Amino acid sequence: MRRALRDADADAFVAVGAGNTRWLASAESPPGSPPSSTLNYVFVPQRGAPIGITSSLEGHRCRKEAGVRDLRLWSGYPDVGAEHASAKAALKALLEEREVGCVLSDAALRLQRGVAVERSTVVRDLRARKAPDEQERIRVAVRHADAGQRFARELCEAGAGLTEFEVAAEIDYFLRRRGVQETSFTTIVASGPNAAFSHHSPGRRRLRDGDSVICDFGAFWKGYCSDITRTYFVGGSPAPKWRKRYALVLEANERSRAALQHGAVAQDVDGAGRNFLGRSGVGNRFVHGTGHGFGLEVHEWPSLTYGQK
Repeated sequence: MRRALRDADADAFVAVGAGNTRWLASAESPPGSPPSSTLNYVFVPQRGAPIGITSSLEGHRCRKEAGVRDLRLWSGYPDVGAEHASAKAALKALLEEREVGCVLSDAALRLQRGVAVERSTVVRDLRARKAPDEQERIRVAVRHADAGQRFARELCEAGAGLTEFEVAAEIDYFLRRRGVQETSFTTIVASGPNAAFSHHSPGRRRLRDGDSVICDFGAFWKGYCSDITRTYFVGGSPAPKWRKRYALVLEANERSRAALQHGAVAQDVDGAGRNFLGRSGVGNRFVHGTGHGFGLEVHEWPSLTYGQK
């Protein structure tokens, strides 16, 4: 980070994005509810320790869950007695205190006169390469999601009569009992005709024998998440037409995995599977990417998708 600041002749980096503030603050907390960072800004100077800006409401949580020791608090309630009335006011005061003239940022900030802002992807790029500790947290999150998928398979195969709502609730409860911080996103359970839509919102439709059922979910562990999608069949014995379709998707998956090598271009990895599905006559049904990064957030750069170089 500081090397990037020196190269750009900038005084500091100001992080705004929720994943970026959590990463720079070494936070082990999940995004929480509402799904955003508890830190409004993280200020990283060329020299010295980073500084966080958060509300008086979230100050205790940040001190407990983040690694930033210098916190500047704000509050919109005069009786609270915070030094600043808004996060932006706290940031502007910090920039004046540090006599900052130029900052890099992950957002298009509008600051006081005399402070230049240059957009930068340096934090995104740094986050894409996971440190050993980050990889271990992700492995644990994946193990929890794998266990959840094993549970989901048993539930779906024997679950005729259950609603999608009920299946999703059982999966979430199973994961919580294992001690995960929270699910990576709202658990997706899509059955029968709903399984044609990757991001279906679970509803009151009841599972029927022979249905295909998509289960898409993940779990947070020490701030890092997993994201796994699987397809199961009510009754456990898919009809021949489903076996054929499943085999096509599996072949596309294996072709893309084989293309996933050091130095490969993201869109070529996606294309290995996408082109196969196109030649098989179902390419128009492949309406999403092959994969994406994840870590502190469920969708992180890079993406394995069309046009991603």
